[in-house]
Amino acid sequence: MEISTETIGEILVLAPAGRLDGHGAGVLEEAVTHHITEAIRVILLDLKDVPYVSSAGIRVFLIARNRVKNRSGTVVLCNVSTFTKDVLVMAGMDKVFLIYQDREQAITTVRSTGGIKNASSLVQASRYQLEDATMEIKPAETGFSVLKVSGSLTRLLHAEITPDDVSCLRFSDWEYSLGLGSLAENKEQARQLLGEMITVHGSIVYLPTDGNNIPDYFVPVKDTGEVGIYSGFAVALQGPFHDYITIHPKSDKGITLGRIYKEIFSHAKQKHPDYAGIVALVLIGESGGIKGSGIIQSPISERAPSDKGSIMDPSNFHEWIEVMSEPKYAGETVVTFGVGVDLTHDLSSFDPDDLSALYYIHPANRGLQDMYLHTHGVVFTHTQLSDKSDVGHDIKQLMKTGEFLDMRHLIDDSRFRTVRGAVAYISALETGD
Repeated sequence: MEISTETIGEILVLAPAGRLDGHGAGVLEEAVTHHITEAIRVILLDLKDVPYVSSAGIRVFLIARNRVKNRSGTVVLCNVSTFTKDVLVMAGMDKVFLIYQDREQAITTVRSTGGIKNASSLVQASRYQLEDATMEIKPAETGFSVLKVSGSLTRLLHAEITPDDVSCLRFSDWEYSLGLGSLAENKEQARQLLGEMITVHGSIVYLPTDGNNIPDYFVPVKDTGEVGIYSGFAVALQGPFHDYITIHPKSDKGITLGRIYKEIFSHAKQKHPDYAGIVALVLIGESGGIKGSGIIQSPISERAPSDKGSIMDPSNFHEWIEVMSEPKYAGETVVTFGVGVDLTHDLSSFDPDDLSALYYIHPANRGLQDMYLHTHGVVFTHTQLSDKSDVGHDIKQLMKTGEFLDMRHLIDDSRFRTVRGAVAYISALETGD
């Protein structure tokens, strides 16, 4: 593998000659490390003499991108062969890297724009004029995202959770998740308090089943591993968010949570060829009225229903679940994380048993027949949010400084007046601890 280099102002041109396989990728990575300086904002990879690129080569492209990202820089490609472009498209990298016809075009364009952060910043956002709102969706990151399921939903619903069913999860491994959990000194203490739980940006908010109906929370500065999240069941996102969304309802009545998911499903079918029918969604915005529910006693084996049925059965439901059927908290700030299953889509790529480990029928939440939603939300006193700031940044700041009001499993007709969020399109489900 031979690599020629040239520096043109803030642009570093690297022109490898040979296969970017495991060996060639290592040589290219060394060249990136050796030639990049603080003055470089754009790395131009001229692939004219590259007949082959594997995942090892793409990994180096991403490493180079990260090296200049903190100075608002980017990596661009030129002279890409048909085969190499097909590989990049299959890997989703055509959404990450701008590809130019030749070196001259790349340099001229980069100079005229002053450099750009990434390819998705030039991808036109999809804008939708809905009957009751406007919605904008624009690309975020690429890569595979999966949902990791810990614990057994079936055992939870039948109040069969034993000490062996409770896992201790690291905060850093469960950045965005929902389920049943608690914080305590040990597993048995935690098991007695298991309640509705959400983790957002590595912080936990949960509703202890201690009879007080007041949420508790913990916002770690760093994960030492000494304190964990005890959980009887949890679903966590592992991987990137693929799209950012912004929704502006046309009236104070707002838009329902169910409608937001429905429009995301519709967008995914049009714009994402690999869409498999399941999404993970984080939202932050102003409430137009939240409806919710909360489990009121920990579903442990000592308290199992005498009829051996589910806690969601009509005969048991009101003993186990408190429903907030009238909307509350209009005008306050809400952060949610949830999972949506599009029943109108082909779900055959997922194992039926894995799908059943993801969601359940909620008796107070049966208005939508074409989707299953499982969403938890945290309510804060009203906080002014800006459309221009990063969704993750706003959530992180809100978790640190916001005043907590409530935490609930959200009913699908909860409403939002303004909302921003991020969507991950799920490729696989991982079950088991």
